[in-house]
Amino acid sequence: MRQVKTIEPPDLYFEDFYEGQEFDSVKKGPIMVGHQVRWAGAIDNYDSEFHHDEYVAKAQGLPGIILSGPLIAAWLLSAINHWVGRNARVLRYTDRHTGSTMPRDMLSLKGKVKRAYRDGGRCLLDLECDVENQNGQYTTPMTATVLVLSRAGR
Repeated sequence: MRQVKTIEPPDLYFEDFYEGQEFDSVKKGPIMVGHQVRWAGAIDNYDSEFHHDEYVAKAQGLPGIILSGPLIAAWLLSAINHWVGRNARVLRYTDRHTGSTMPRDMLSLKGKVKRAYRDGGRCLLDLECDVENQNGQYTTPMTATVLVLSRAGR
């Protein structure tokens, strides 16, 4: 039986963050076709067969199966939620898929605090994040704005 390790998000507050702060990189991989198939099953989307069928992918001129960009973005959002902890909430994010993730790729999910500020009594963090593959290519830049509780305001 497969063992799943659950790690609770840390108990952090706005005062624990600073501009330029880099978060610990999260390693993923090797990424396998099974990850893509489970993702497709979870969201009930099997329409894009090039994400799970190598013959279809190659027939469409691709080098092989390309994993779904939203899957990679979901992993990055999950990392963000862990980095900022249980006292924070992602208000908005944008991502782009500027490179492909292929089966057996190794990924590093990275992020840092671009700006920490107060606005109308709210404590906010603007984050810059990205996914880097084993070749040093950045494939999924993302920005996020996070609302974080202050120790004084809890």
